[in-house]
Amino acid sequence: MIIVIPTKEQGEKSFVSEQLGRANYFYVYNTDKLSGEVIDNSYKNERHGAGVKTVEFLLKQNTDILITPRIGEKSLEILLETKIKIYKSNAKIVKENINDFLNDELEELY
Repeated sequence: MIIVIPTKEQGEKSFVSEQLGRANYFYVYNTDKLSGEVIDNSYKNERHGAGVKTVEFLLKQNTDILITPRIGEKSLEILLETKIKIYKSNAKIVKENINDFLNDELEELY
């Protein structure tokens, strides 16, 4: 399973970004390999469509789970047509959000 979380800084000790499309980075965690990687968000400075381009990125990563505090309307419309499940992040760091998800402690939004 692939979990993606928008982050402010690099690494699993970063806090989750409040914005999906304008996040600085994405933390991509593979539950089968028990490892994660940081990917720079190349869409964060786009004038328009950062959220939509981010959704395209999520699809290319074969994302199963998106953990985020909120999501824009256009991005949500597209995501609702995919298999990606969306969970509400907590106010903790990335690593703790992953653990909370794996322990079924995060709220499923969509």
